[in-house]
Amino acid sequence: MPTKNQSILCDVTSCQHHAEDGMCRLESIKVAPRNQCHSGKCDESECASYHAK
Repeated sequence: MPTKNQSILCDVTSCQHHAEDGMCRLESIKVAPRNQCHSGKCDESECASYHAK
């Protein structure tokens, strides 16, 4: 079972959940593959919780 004391850091200032202190305001985020990509490379995933300001 996941713990509730994890931190979510965010540098994406265009996201409405981004806080000025570099944190994400959401309690949890969803990470999803980009365009159903399963390449195994670091750019495969994206934050599916992203919403533009």
